Amino acid sequence: MNKLWKDFQRLSVDCYTHMISNNPDRTVWNQAFDTLVGAIKGERDKNPDFGKEFYQVDETTDFEYGVEDWLLDYLDELGAGGLHEKRCQVCDTIIGLFAWKEQSPADFMFEKSSALSAMGRLDEAVALCEKWYQDEPESQLSAAALIYARINAEDYAGAEQIVEKYVSKGDKCTDDTELVYRAAVRLYEAKGDEKTAEQMKKTLEKYDDEIERELMEEFEELPFGDGFGDFFDEDFDDEDFEDEDSEDEDFDVLPFQ
Repeated sequence: MNKLWKDFQRLSVDCYTHMISNNPDRTVWNQAFDTLVGAIKGERDKNPDFGKEFYQVDETTDFEYGVEDWLLDYLDELGAGGLHEKRCQVCDTIIGLFAWKEQSPADFMFEKSSALSAMGRLDEAVALCEKWYQDEPESQLSAAALIYARINAEDYAGAEQIVEKYVSKGDKCTDDTELVYRAAVRLYEAKGDEKTAEQMKKTLEKYDDEIERELMEEFEELPFGDGFGDFFDEDFDDEDFEDEDSEDEDFDVLPFQ
């Protein structure tokens, strides 16, 4: 691997330091992105087959640099800072850098459409999402993106056409319709149909509760899950956690740190 990977790794650490400290300067994020692109292109200079598909970059580098996660965090940072033009440019660069034959660029298409809408380029956002939805009609994310784009363009009838292809007001929310349900709530709120919006919110709440329950059941099936919560229900005296050899009687040892 070329030196730029280590440079990217160092810069990405700086990025998260900035994020934690709420530093609004995105310069280091931009530098890290340029370095990442340079690292990928540098590898391709030596091996044209390097990372043809987006997912292969992380696989080939043994996930050492967390490229996908970092890129999505970068786009979040640009969005939070209102840097939507840069957001579009980053998405275009990533989409153009890979073949996308084995994987869809869905996350980057969604980010770009959102950025276009945020800049008031509503017709462009709608056109982008319509083309994407036409290319990937089975993609729930492309459907949700088109719904949002049409809502922003105040084409409520067009947005509702997409919603109705996926769900009806009495349907149960599933993994295959969750994103459309969330977009539908936004649609009916924008239309002023609070009754339908509230009904869909309740359906989403049931779905969220089911997911949470399933996760808890999976946790309890793990070797340490069964009865783990009972630990915190037991009554302990202070002496249960005292170190007999400790000379400092005022020091309490916590069970977990």
